[in-house]
Amino acid sequence: MKEKFRRYWALVLVFVIVTGVCFMFAGRKSGMFIDEIYAYGLSNSHYAPFLTDIKDGEMVGKTFTRQELFDYVAVTDGERFDAGSVYYNQVHDVHPPLHYWLLNAVCSLFPDTFSKWTGLALNYVLYMLTMFVLYKTVRRLGWSRSNGTAAAVLYGLSVIGMSTFVMIRMYMLLTLLTVVLMYLIACLMREFRPRYCILTGLVLLAGLITQYYFVFYAFFLCTAYVIYALVKKEYKALAWFIPCALVGVLGLLLVFPACLDHLFADKLVSGGNAMENLRNFAQYPVRLKTFISFVTHGLKAAIIIALLAVIALCVYFKKFRAAAKDRKFDLRALVLIVPALIVFVIVALISPVDEPRYIYNLVPAFVLAACLLLYLLEETLGGFEREGLIKTAALLAIMALALWQARCAPPDYLYTEYAEYDAIVAEHSDDKCVYFSDNRFEAITQDLLQLMAFDDFYVSDDTELTGALDYVGGADEFVAYVDISEFWSSGYDPDKIISALADASDYDKAELLYHNGLSATYLISK
Repeated sequence: MKEKFRRYWALVLVFVIVTGVCFMFAGRKSGMFIDEIYAYGLSNSHYAPFLTDIKDGEMVGKTFTRQELFDYVAVTDGERFDAGSVYYNQVHDVHPPLHYWLLNAVCSLFPDTFSKWTGLALNYVLYMLTMFVLYKTVRRLGWSRSNGTAAAVLYGLSVIGMSTFVMIRMYMLLTLLTVVLMYLIACLMREFRPRYCILTGLVLLAGLITQYYFVFYAFFLCTAYVIYALVKKEYKALAWFIPCALVGVLGLLLVFPACLDHLFADKLVSGGNAMENLRNFAQYPVRLKTFISFVTHGLKAAIIIALLAVIALCVYFKKFRAAAKDRKFDLRALVLIVPALIVFVIVALISPVDEPRYIYNLVPAFVLAACLLLYLLEETLGGFEREGLIKTAALLAIMALALWQARCAPPDYLYTEYAEYDAIVAEHSDDKCVYFSDNRFEAITQDLLQLMAFDDFYVSDDTELTGALDYVGGADEFVAYVDISEFWSSGYDPDKIISALADASDYDKAELLYHNGLSATYLISK
């Protein structure tokens, strides 16, 4: 037992440190991105994928109650573990259902409650598993325990890793399954066993029913392995691997046939949209530069470590050429890394919006690239005195650098400004609330957590204000949300609505309370 602890003390320390940082950032998360609210709604709403479905498709002229909003994002006691509802909701969405099933299962353990902690708890488990499997992947490549621990800490304390954790969406599960696929391929390259092929097929299926973008890395990684196996003349392995992989991919059609509609529909997030982006050659340089910036910002520690390793390698290869020339370079790591680089370029060109979340699952492969340089450095230093001391010092330095990065660069999707929005809304929660929107649910969904502070709210468009004024009932003041997003929603002009209210009534004063990009919130008074 003592021997095992001596071997794995650094890995245990990493998990403890990462856990502490996770809870620190989880506590700071004050709001949710619209897609996170969708995650809860699509998982927990009973056969009602979107807010429009609560009101039979027509929102304008209708009143939403706090209870209706709560029922949309929370599991009620009589609807626990309803996989059929989740499946139905995802058929009408644009994503496959696996993550939503898992989130529904976690929320079902705590019925009639809504909290960020249910989604974050699920992500935490997936995060720890991702770090562990990444460590095991490094070890399967034949690299040292210290190198595996370095991989765990560089990913676990990276900005991108933490951003994946705090975002309550399918990307944490997608990342885990991507790393599991890397691990299985590493296992197959080390030694063939039929169970690795069978598990690969299952992981391919699980990845595809998590997020469609999984197909890109899976395709290029499996292709790279097939080439590797052909070069090595491992025909028996291929005889198992190829059928298992095909069954896993084709299983998507059996488990979730709605995927065909999702992939080829004419929607913002669809296969058709991806092809349109691919044909837009003029945007290639700009989009690549944007996505490269996501990586350089989110993996600063890994990039610094990689550069230092390159410098050290140049020095030691020159100084100890005789000792290094007998070292053989292992191509197996490139089988895992090169497909990620190819997919990075593809995703950068076809993604519907410029968001780093579309490359979150590739980050462990980039960390692996940094660790490859560390491995080469270890091989070059092999045989020198005090190698263990050097490794320990280097590992502690990596931990310190990664912690510095986590402290200096907080993750995305914390939405700390929403604490102020919640406080503002709490001051006016007794007032009436009107939401100006053109039967579009996107902005209303983004504001859902704040709207739950009111007993109810009325939805009005910008043409007929009689219903809104009747709902307000002559109160001295009321809160008005205006759907301002031209990209997602109605694109209303708040000034026009405020002016129309003043013309139609004695509400001639408007104070901007806050705006979040999709909507602007005003206090309207006489």
